[in-house]
Amino acid sequence: MITPAILLTLIMNTIWSFQVFTQAYVMTDGGPNNVTLTSILYLYRQAFQYFHMGYASALAWLLFVVILGITLIFFKSSSIWVFYEAEIKK
Repeated sequence: MITPAILLTLIMNTIWSFQVFTQAYVMTDGGPNNVTLTSILYLYRQAFQYFHMGYASALAWLLFVVILGITLIFFKSSSIWVFYEAEIKK
């Protein structure tokens, strides 16, 4: 079955989508009126441009909790739509 591979791909791509930094930083550095400002770029600015290390650390923890929550939702819902070949249904 392909659904376990789809679950892994879904989780990995969700985590990677939160880590979009390089493109926005190199191309526009947030863009005019912060159009391309992502959460990671905002965290970077707070830490290394404004030197608000405590605030940036709190943002990093918040981002970790959000990603963990989304991943746990995927794992909890996987029992509904992910099927393993050797699994016995009750």
